[in-house]
Amino acid sequence: MAYQKMIRHWCMLLLLPVCVTFTALAFDPTVQTPSLLLDEALTVYYGNLARREVGQPPLRWNRQLTYASRWFSWDSVENRPTPYCGHQDTNGQWPSDRAPLFGYLGSSGAENAYCGYMRPQDAINGWLNSPGHRANLLSAGHREIGLGYYRRAGDGRGYIAQMFGNDSMYAPVIIEHEAPQTLNSSVSLYLYQRQAQSGFAGLRPANALMVANEPCFVDAQWQPFTNEFRHVLPAGEGWRTVYVRTRDDVGYTQTVSDTIYLGANLPVADLANTMSDRQETVTLAGLSHPSFTQVQFSLGWLVDETYSTFRLLWGAGERVADPAAWGGGAFRLAPASGESSAWVFDYRPLLFKDRSLVAYVRLKVSDNTSPSAVARFAVEDGDQQYGPLVLRGIDFTAAGQYQEFALPFRYTGSDFLIFQFWRSGDTEVFVDAVTIFTAPQPLVSPLTFTVPGNNYRGQSVWVRYTDGQAFTEWSEAPVLPAQPITVSPRVLMVQRDSPPPPPVVLSTPCAQPSWQVVQADPWLGGSAEQGALRLWVDSSGLPTGIHQGSITFAAPGTTFRLTVPVSLMVADQLFSVYTPLIVR
Repeated sequence: MAYQKMIRHWCMLLLLPVCVTFTALAFDPTVQTPSLLLDEALTVYYGNLARREVGQPPLRWNRQLTYASRWFSWDSVENRPTPYCGHQDTNGQWPSDRAPLFGYLGSSGAENAYCGYMRPQDAINGWLNSPGHRANLLSAGHREIGLGYYRRAGDGRGYIAQMFGNDSMYAPVIIEHEAPQTLNSSVSLYLYQRQAQSGFAGLRPANALMVANEPCFVDAQWQPFTNEFRHVLPAGEGWRTVYVRTRDDVGYTQTVSDTIYLGANLPVADLANTMSDRQETVTLAGLSHPSFTQVQFSLGWLVDETYSTFRLLWGAGERVADPAAWGGGAFRLAPASGESSAWVFDYRPLLFKDRSLVAYVRLKVSDNTSPSAVARFAVEDGDQQYGPLVLRGIDFTAAGQYQEFALPFRYTGSDFLIFQFWRSGDTEVFVDAVTIFTAPQPLVSPLTFTVPGNNYRGQSVWVRYTDGQAFTEWSEAPVLPAQPITVSPRVLMVQRDSPPPPPVVLSTPCAQPSWQVVQADPWLGGSAEQGALRLWVDSSGLPTGIHQGSITFAAPGTTFRLTVPVSLMVADQLFSVYTPLIVR
């Protein structure tokens, strides 16, 4: 049976809805038998192979959609005395109700079902041969999928539910069409583009990516964004996770991952750990400032002239290219017979509702000598106006240089949240962007940040430091992995009894100056700085040969550790060898 949210149903076999209060579930959907867990994983994979045949990208297996699907399958067997084919459960709820109840915060509602147990490939074949099911399975509008198998031990009566979703805050990466395992270390990756949105809290399209086998991206390099590419997994047998970090035109990043088993001996029970997930909080480590005692956060909430609602209200103005502006463009308010004004608005940005926020407007003027007002900025929430913030020419530290100004506000949920800009006098005013940050809070580190909307899916977190008046520019707050990591080994060569070689610099967005070396071999040393680790060796007294060692860095106040294995080759003499020009 197929279900699509706006009224449409198709029945095939037998389906049953359910009845259970979600506050006290009689069934735990987080637990699955190994055999049915493998059935779920294979059904996701076979469905993705079918999507490939028609040119559609694969779907990422999602935890919350899977829990909702498992619960509905259980409900359809255990709470229905006779078989029933439908998509309404015994609580009277539909797929679009169940997905958020189990924690999925993206769009959802499309569902396929089998009113009985079927093997994975048979289930996929059956859905492909039914127009409604086929439309759901092959739809271009989905990015994630949940699979729920249930089979009663006593009589074998079963049920399968397949739920689809699309979270605009998540652009997943999928390894090998979500295959549970592979025997080949060279794997295909599909990376979704971020979904551009007109809302103030939306993401911008990515233009670059980096890929790594560990979440700190040690020595990974940015490359142009592409949807499909190949990657080599570390050798040996075991679980392998691939991490992809994307970046947009203003530098906002997001990290996503997927996991596959490399080898023949798949540990089926561990498949439960490979699904995509979300968190309500994120732990930030390494927050510090020499004098400011408060912090503010943003999930890249940035509004500029590229938004569809940004427009000139009156006077003279136009969009212009500007290399000094974030994203390479700005809106120029030009001198006219009177004032010039522009605005940008969002319709019901409920993520910000009932929150105390600060808007930082980034402006520049062509002349900063006037003691009179040259620019104004205001925030409007229905009948409530914050500001206007009146800026004189002399409030700008330099002409032709962008500067940020802060305006606190609180959005109460009116239909429109409006940012308005004015120019007066004889100088040009360039509007680059407005960034939105949470209200200041005490600086502690590490800090657990409750993400507005409770939907953290790998987004970077911007931080500003403030004393309530002055403030810093935004920077990216370090989000450290929960588990210790070991990166690929580094090989160094030195000549015995010679001066030490220059330090080796490893780039990584995880590194912070506060990191400390907590373990290292006697001949190995290191230090951390913003975005990089430095390693050095002291080979004095070491005999000729190969010396194996490691160095471990720790982030204070956390359990995170990053270990770098090092092979040091000490030789009696090193010679420079030049390859022939034709080879080079």
